[in-house]
Amino acid sequence: MEEIAVEKKYIDYIYRFIVEITPLFPEDVNKLRQSYLISNIKYSTTLLAFSMGTDAVFKTLSFERQCLYIRIMGEWSFHKEIDLFRSGIPGKHWRRVMQKIWYTVWEVMYACIQNSATDEVLLSIIERYVNKTYNFAIEELKNLNIIDETIEEQAKEQSNIEIMAQEYRKKVQRRNKRKYLYYAFLLMIISVLVSVSVIYFKIYGIIGILVAMVMYNIFMYERKR
Repeated sequence: MEEIAVEKKYIDYIYRFIVEITPLFPEDVNKLRQSYLISNIKYSTTLLAFSMGTDAVFKTLSFERQCLYIRIMGEWSFHKEIDLFRSGIPGKHWRRVMQKIWYTVWEVMYACIQNSATDEVLLSIIERYVNKTYNFAIEELKNLNIIDETIEEQAKEQSNIEIMAQEYRKKVQRRNKRKYLYYAFLLMIISVLVSVSVIYFKIYGIIGILVAMVMYNIFMYERKR
């Protein structure tokens, strides 16, 4: 890939982003494909960073906003490339699909900046057009007889972003389950202590103290989350 000259602040941000996203590779993506994907993420985000430093529209953004846009480009490069890995499409055609996606993301971002779109609108439009472009590129490969209907259908069914979202939801559910079990155990212990105190020692004042302890522990647990 050709070298693209961009300011160091963009290079540093892209490097940090790649370090951040590398641990998120699924287990079915081997080291060779990881290296390939990292190279493409670096390429697509650097291309966008070049626009950030040279194009009048992108230059209207603050550096923080520019970094957000670079991150969006990187994340969609990550997800759709993984979809291609799992699609059954021959590897020599992956770049063709990704180039269409990169250009689509660039165009949507450009239009959203010009129209002062909110982040919510930006993310929604990008997601819609990325998926539309991906499916169109797959259909194009089918029309050129590069892939058959089976591969076309398999490729369109891929959605790494949805898989990761499902895994995140399951993780949250497991965390909430542990939280509720913790609360139930804590309340059980407090109930036993209160019962013993009242029955054997007639110490009613301890009830208020124990209740306060319960509330404090719940507060500290939530704060740590």
